[in-house]
Amino acid sequence: MLTKQPPLKTPQQAISEDTAKDVKKFAKGASFSFIGSVIGRVIWFISQVITARFLGTEVFGLFILGLLVVKISSQIARTGLNAGALRFVSMYRNEDIKRTKGVLINSFSISFFNGILLGAITYFSSDFISESIFHKPHLSEIAKTFAFSIPFLSTLHVVAFASRGFQTTKYSVYIVEIIQPSLNLLLIIAAIYLDFGILGIICAYIVSHGIALLAGYYFIAKQFPEIKSKTIKPVYEVRKLLNYSSPLLLSGFLMFLLSWVDTLMLGFMRTSADVGIYRAASQIPIFLLLVSRASNSIYAPAIAELYYQDKKDRLQNLLKTSTRWIFFFTLPLTLILIFSPKEILSVFGKEYTEAGSLVLIILALSQFVNCVTGGVGMNLSICGKQNLELFNNIAMFVVNVILNYFLISTYGAVGAAFATAISIASINIIRLFQVYIVFKIHPYNASYIAGIISGIITFFLLYYYGHHLPYKSYATSLAAKSLGVGLVFAITFLITGLKEEDKVLFSSIKNKFKLKSSLVKA
Repeated sequence: MLTKQPPLKTPQQAISEDTAKDVKKFAKGASFSFIGSVIGRVIWFISQVITARFLGTEVFGLFILGLLVVKISSQIARTGLNAGALRFVSMYRNEDIKRTKGVLINSFSISFFNGILLGAITYFSSDFISESIFHKPHLSEIAKTFAFSIPFLSTLHVVAFASRGFQTTKYSVYIVEIIQPSLNLLLIIAAIYLDFGILGIICAYIVSHGIALLAGYYFIAKQFPEIKSKTIKPVYEVRKLLNYSSPLLLSGFLMFLLSWVDTLMLGFMRTSADVGIYRAASQIPIFLLLVSRASNSIYAPAIAELYYQDKKDRLQNLLKTSTRWIFFFTLPLTLILIFSPKEILSVFGKEYTEAGSLVLIILALSQFVNCVTGGVGMNLSICGKQNLELFNNIAMFVVNVILNYFLISTYGAVGAAFATAISIASINIIRLFQVYIVFKIHPYNASYIAGIISGIITFFLLYYYGHHLPYKSYATSLAAKSLGVGLVFAITFLITGLKEEDKVLFSSIKNKFKLKSSLVKA
């Protein structure tokens, strides 16, 4: 007699239903966010290449210093409300409409009026900033023009984070990664064509942020129509919102400075040409962060909900799955950056290539460490340990400033890269241990071994044989090395196969693209 065989388990049945549910939600949000981030970053990169080639290293350096002044002011204007809006919207959205409305109105209005105040301060202090701090008088007019963007820039990010609190990333992707960068690029091209010069390029930045902010409010109203309802009275919890957000202001500001202090100190200690070269080289490794930012954009509201419901096992499973895929995507990209710096930097022009290659390699390694530690910073700030995260950032900021001061004076842009790399790697490793000590969770397991082996094989192939191949141009060299890296990792995946969580993740991504491509329709 034939014995009845038990039914084969589907990937969803092989793992817990809760884990499958979390992975599906993560895949749906992260895949969309990743594609949007790639598109947005590519558009922004193209606009930076056009601007850098049009202005040259020295004027491009002044442009970057003006942009830095604006970003500092907008960080202060937010008062940490981007994180506060994300957290409280995630908590209240299904339970209390009135409080949700109060959080949205408070966070938007406070950040906008703060932006107006900081914009005025920046405008009237631009002469002092340009001459006394950076010793570059020509920076003054640039900073004054940039100041008009501060209210739009600060509020736009608060709106984007608030929209993620509704457990979807698509509207945040639309406004931050599609609408604003696309408008900015088109207006930059128009400004150059009409010969408006650097001030025209800055005006393109201002107008694009203003229009993106209006689009952001439209999408918030689409997600939460009650924000326009006069019959629903909002419940304002200003003190509660600010008590949570204010510590994160300093934390977020310090994290911002950790990524910009190298440029800031280069502008103070070196020429604007050094700033321009460093900026061009530092733009490339940011592409590594696209995967982790896409992951964290959906991971952050997910862990807020899971931690709030005390579901620690599901939180750890989501951390492991998300971090593993960040690792597998960023490792091959990092190897390409390390072995093709001149090929990549050639898009900016010859004057950027030689001086920026070592800077690119150093920063690529540091951002890889940043990526493969996963969302541990999110765990600390969202799960009630924001004061610990604040202490981390203060300590690492002090170390970063000290390292930049000594290394820039001796090695210039390369010294700034080393200082930044040490700071970024150190703070993320420290966070990793803190998350394990506090929450008893970590993002690693044996499934990383296949990727590590692939990375070692690829490294030695590129190191020993990559420079021996006869390349006719930078483009063919980059294409050949990229193809080689891709083949090694693809073969490894074919041999090792996928974990059950990965199958659920891939299945969710596949179904998402089969059913609907919202990004293309947008």
